[in-house]
Amino acid sequence: MSKKKYNYLNHLILTAKKYEVEEYLFYEEKGRKLTAKQIELILLRNGVAIPKDETPRLSKEQTQRESYFNLMRAGLMVACVFALVLLPGVIQKNTALVKSTYAQKELASVKIEEPKEDIENKFFEERDTRGFNTPHARSVLALFNELKYDLSEIRDGKPVKPVFFTQLPRGINQLENIQNRKKIFIQIVLPLVLSENEDILAERKKILFLSKSSKISKTDKNWLEEKFKYYKVKNGDFNLLLERADIIPPSLAIAQAAYESGWGTSRFALEGNSLFGQRTWKKNAGIIPLDRDEDQSFKVTKFDIIRASVKAYKKNLNTHKSYEGLRQERSKMRNDNLEISGFELSKHLDKYSEIKDKYVFYLQKIIEQNSLTDFDKSILLPTKKLNLA
Repeated sequence: MSKKKYNYLNHLILTAKKYEVEEYLFYEEKGRKLTAKQIELILLRNGVAIPKDETPRLSKEQTQRESYFNLMRAGLMVACVFALVLLPGVIQKNTALVKSTYAQKELASVKIEEPKEDIENKFFEERDTRGFNTPHARSVLALFNELKYDLSEIRDGKPVKPVFFTQLPRGINQLENIQNRKKIFIQIVLPLVLSENEDILAERKKILFLSKSSKISKTDKNWLEEKFKYYKVKNGDFNLLLERADIIPPSLAIAQAAYESGWGTSRFALEGNSLFGQRTWKKNAGIIPLDRDEDQSFKVTKFDIIRASVKAYKKNLNTHKSYEGLRQERSKMRNDNLEISGFELSKHLDKYSEIKDKYVFYLQKIIEQNSLTDFDKSILLPTKKLNLA
């Protein structure tokens, strides 16, 4: 019985399925046939090591011999064509047939491709150049174990330890276990998201109180003016202010951060503490994407610490006109005393990315496959904040 012939493309497909790569599964579900190069890029974007191509290579002598035989075959084909040309009867009868056959083959060879997605290099894993002053991911995992910071316990309702990192550790993409890469990313991002939500809820509570107060002090008036300005609300509209001053569920924030930063391995996350791919058009700010078109001028916003990235992301969703549907859906959930669902709110983020509905699909897959809704009810342990890294 002959041995099954090795196929590198099938090897890549099996790897993508083994690690349940959401982006590949989307294309498979849509019936899209991908090339080996396309699947390699998808694996890189999702932190999966590309398998070794074990296709047998031809030796130099074999290559020369193959070229010689190809040349001989081409010569024979040319001779046959000339022989046919010398036969007038054959020419007259078969010219139309030859043209028709050739046209059919030419049409059959045309590949119909879908428009290429504008996926920027922020989704790729990058080499970390920050040096050894930045702690390694393995050390951070060991620290979390020592602190007994266990995500499985948090899923069961245990409070989250208030451990706040100012930057991501190096070497996340060097962890062999894919689940450990995701785990350490969630452990770092979750406390930051919860802490920002706590601040927003405190603001919201004060806004509700002042909206019902008959007399407001000068200090509180100044504070309110700042909040109306921050949330871009005009004419002192308390209802609109309350619609905007509200939380972003951890499941949604973590899913977006994971997709936009490649689970904390993108160049923008490592060099600029940027987890959500926010853009800026300021001349002396941000990081220039390596594959940005020449006629474009945007950059990816750079932050001093990753918490600033989380804060800017929440302000973006809470104020930008593109996410009005998200805010209205969230307000309805709150008015109906329902849990604010990150999965449901993700349906209103098709304008966050140029890939639109596919972006929503990716976010929902990340939420589902990583059970991120488990963290929507999480709370921070009320102890002194720790700043690490």
